[in-house]
Amino acid sequence: MKFHILYLKNKTLLIVVLFSYLLPLHSFIATAFAKEDISQIFQKQINRPKLKHAQWSFYAEYADTGENIVDFNGEKSLAPASGLKAITTGVALMLLGEGFRFETNLYYDGEISDTGILQGNLYLVGGGDPTLGSDQVKGSPGLEKLMQTWVVSVRKLKIHQITGSVIVDTSFFDQETVPDFWTWSDIGNYFGAGSSALCIHDNLYSLFFKPGSRVGDSAEIVRTEPKVEDIEFDNHMRTGKIGSGDNGYIYCAPKQRVATVRGTIPAGVKEFSIKGSIPDPPLFAAHYLTEWLYRSSVPVSGTATVTNRRRNYQDEKKICSIYSPPLTDIIKITNKKSINLYAEQLVKMVAHKGTGIGSTKRGIPIIENTLNSLGIDTGGFSLFDGSGLSRNTMVTTKICAKFLSAMAKQKAFDTFYNSLSVAGDPRDIGHVKKFGVGTPLAFNARVKTGYIKGVRSHSGYVRSRSGRLISFSLICNNFSSPTRTIDSIHQSVLVKLANLQ
Repeated sequence: MKFHILYLKNKTLLIVVLFSYLLPLHSFIATAFAKEDISQIFQKQINRPKLKHAQWSFYAEYADTGENIVDFNGEKSLAPASGLKAITTGVALMLLGEGFRFETNLYYDGEISDTGILQGNLYLVGGGDPTLGSDQVKGSPGLEKLMQTWVVSVRKLKIHQITGSVIVDTSFFDQETVPDFWTWSDIGNYFGAGSSALCIHDNLYSLFFKPGSRVGDSAEIVRTEPKVEDIEFDNHMRTGKIGSGDNGYIYCAPKQRVATVRGTIPAGVKEFSIKGSIPDPPLFAAHYLTEWLYRSSVPVSGTATVTNRRRNYQDEKKICSIYSPPLTDIIKITNKKSINLYAEQLVKMVAHKGTGIGSTKRGIPIIENTLNSLGIDTGGFSLFDGSGLSRNTMVTTKICAKFLSAMAKQKAFDTFYNSLSVAGDPRDIGHVKKFGVGTPLAFNARVKTGYIKGVRSHSGYVRSRSGRLISFSLICNNFSSPTRTIDSIHQSVLVKLANLQ
């Protein structure tokens, strides 16, 4: 910066001119000190004795210019947990488009006689829709309404009997339902539901128990909702203290027919439910539709079944099509409610569009290539899934923040931005209702959180006092303190970001 000595008779004018030269320098110095202050505060807090064994990373930059604000271990690879969904959903928006809809079709083969007998089968052809039969996303019919739609469509063709079977076609995606390195304690529970070309009812069921009268008593299994055929329970569930909540786990691999149940459910209630993942969602759908047809006086002679062999279906034998809500609405629920299944379905759909094969292993390179196309160095980027449930999935906070900055320049940015949880907003459906309450983060920061055992992350956006958009990512791994301690540290440094000019 140049400084000129001005010889002016008017001293007031001299002061004004000098001030105009010094103002940019003053602003630069103030910003530099503010950045240093954030780094020092973060360093001081994470050096507490109880946190010394944890690994930390923090990266933040201005979204418009990419100017770095904080870089603390920004290139260290760490597990992000569900923070990864911000990247998965952003890439899906870029490659599939905001208006994209999944499609599920119902066909028949054979012939329909004059007396209403279908000499053939019904084929339920999955198209990867994660919302089919779910009530999570606005515009998606729930399970019962979906079944009604299919039954009514069949009856409109004046079909009164089916000599064949209800067959679910899952050839649209591959048959690898659970990504590598998902843990045994996760995959039988609702948050570990496997992906499929035909998902239904979020691939989950509720398992109801009747607690015992005393702590330690066995808890009796009452029923499942919806009813899941061909599943048995090896029940070791016990009764816990009143108010102890859900401490139960279901251990069950994909397509396994015996599920082991362990843990406790609280005493003092008539019944209590936990949620499990349906072992074979396509087969469940085939059974469920068969049962609905039977109850609607359309008996099906054959056994419900599943195929992954591709078939050529005739348009004139299409019974009906079910379309998902637009991707805009699916992304919102995926990020705010952090639904692992939805993220995994998006990875496979991206793969199917790009390669014709809907698989996680085909989708991951597409995600990495998309980041590279945005000018992001993907060193340290190692994915095994799209949801972050895998402890082996690794990213860096620099990659996360750089991607967030790149998304701020995309056409779909508003959709993406509004899919993130609003800090401190009690009306938001996300997981940061209490985060930043009473601070400049409240109703300002947009956050995607991540949590699995020993992993906590916060990534998203916050606006500075002058309104500039800042992209940030914080990840902590291998901590033994309560999660709220990590949240408190992350909140404190994000408040500093919000207070920047």
